[in-house]
Amino acid sequence: MYDNIQYEFCKIKNIKNTINRLENKNILDEIELFEIKNFAVSSNKIIENYSKLNIKVDYIKYKSVDAIVKLLDPDDLKLTTFQIYGAYSKRLLRIRQNKINIEKTIFSEADIEKIEMLKKERLEIVVQEEQEELKIRKALSEKLYNYLNDINENIKSIGKLDLLIAKANLAIKYNAIKPSINNENKIYFKDLLDPNLERLLSSQGKKYIPISIEIDKKITIISGANMGGKSVSIKTIALNLYLFQCGFYVFAKEANLCILDFIYVVSDDMQDINKGLSTFGAEIIKLKEITKFMKIRDGFVALDEFARGTNPIEGRVLLKATCEYFKKYNSVSLISTHLDDINIDDATYYQVRGLKNVDFEGLKRQIDLKIGNGKNFNSIKLLQEYMDYRLEKVDKEAKVPKDAINICKLLGLDNEIINIADKLSK
Repeated sequence: MYDNIQYEFCKIKNIKNTINRLENKNILDEIELFEIKNFAVSSNKIIENYSKLNIKVDYIKYKSVDAIVKLLDPDDLKLTTFQIYGAYSKRLLRIRQNKINIEKTIFSEADIEKIEMLKKERLEIVVQEEQEELKIRKALSEKLYNYLNDINENIKSIGKLDLLIAKANLAIKYNAIKPSINNENKIYFKDLLDPNLERLLSSQGKKYIPISIEIDKKITIISGANMGGKSVSIKTIALNLYLFQCGFYVFAKEANLCILDFIYVVSDDMQDINKGLSTFGAEIIKLKEITKFMKIRDGFVALDEFARGTNPIEGRVLLKATCEYFKKYNSVSLISTHLDDINIDDATYYQVRGLKNVDFEGLKRQIDLKIGNGKNFNSIKLLQEYMDYRLEKVDKEAKVPKDAINICKLLGLDNEIINIADKLSK
């Protein structure tokens, strides 16, 4: 039944302009009458298949449009075509028969003068035909006007059913689950994933690692070194929150979520040259917009490496100030950073595991050996395989892993630069 319904969905066209003309009591042309007939026929087939499903959805209410089909198919031909049928008017039948007769005479006549006279007679008949068809189209338009509410109700219900089936297909395809709902501004995901990223990694022979997170306070901070997956985690969480807010199932094994009035994600390079904005400037403009919403609504705010576009000292101060400000309101905030010493009271801290359990020296020897053997080797790909993107709760005093220099070594940066960096870091 679902396949039959979706097949009929493919036949539904956007007839908004036709409906608007009908609402304004315009006389519809033949194409517009065809559009309404085609919609009515498909509507009836959808209604028939929907009734066989034996399900009841409160907000999906179909109206029978048999009367419309009968009106636009007076000969009961059951064809998805339309013309001004002779059944609408005996006078129209006579006019068309006269036109046929005179056309036969024209084809059989050899005298040029008589042919010209016959053509003039035919033109008069064509005008009569058009006038009669206009009367019929006017009468049909007036009758269809009485069914406008039923047509509009079916348009809305078809759209709702189409979306509902699409949601169900998506949930089945990715084993998505229905989240439970809380009223306590809490967000909990277990084994959360982004299907697009999972598919991409799978195509590259890589394994996708789901994340789990519980945001039970106003401020949650994710720390970790660069390339550790903080941005991916934030976008994955935001994606699933958006889906939940729109009535979709989410891509996780478990989820307990709260209803949000808004979702804001400030991430990546937000600079806008056309507006004369740097990345930092764009972040501040967006933050200004967020603070206005936070004062009147409760939502979700994600800041990915906020203030990365300014120096670390001022960036740390601004980040701490923003966190303290967010604590005054009821919105839930998720903030990623690679900066140490944020130390926000009453905040929950997570850290990306990253490369903290990796033997860098052993991994470097492995890379050097493969390169030394002349192999076409991608060290970034190997690095990604060893990266652990899972989140784990930590104390606020936990230091962010200092993996930058080690990553530089693994990626083959000039040893002279690395040696200088080692000396400066000590």
